[in-house]
Amino acid sequence: MTGTACCGHFSPLKIWDLNSGQLMTHLDRDFPPRAGVLDVIYESPFALLSCGYDTYVRYWDCRTSVRKCVMEWEEPHNSTLYCLQTDGNHLLATGSSFYSVVRLWDRHQRACPHTFPLTSTRLGSPVYCLHLTTKHLYAALSYNLHVLDIQNP
Repeated sequence: MTGTACCGHFSPLKIWDLNSGQLMTHLDRDFPPRAGVLDVIYESPFALLSCGYDTYVRYWDCRTSVRKCVMEWEEPHNSTLYCLQTDGNHLLATGSSFYSVVRLWDRHQRACPHTFPLTSTRLGSPVYCLHLTTKHLYAALSYNLHVLDIQNP
């Protein structure tokens, strides 16, 4: 799987056969211009999550369709989503490009139930990387690392 900047008329998500080096398919050719993908996570050989510049997290199941995602969640403050993590079950975590914000989502809901501002100023760093365990969420900013207790948000 590759994610691109989605410039021109191309889908930002492409699936490649690693043995042959051939392009197998594009996911959703109707992405808006400049809606590039910044992070992709495979959950199984057929299912994946993506996020990026257009402020959405999308859940794809290639057994169902390569033209349309199965579910999507929109970042409520129109911020680019730099990174994404999942617990492999019902939780998603996203890292925002603005204000050092991490959001914890329940995959069964469209609204975001928990928001974690990691700095006290609106000039915070983007969240560049996340790691999610059953107890903690680790978030890397440009200048420090935060550990959040997700059992007691």
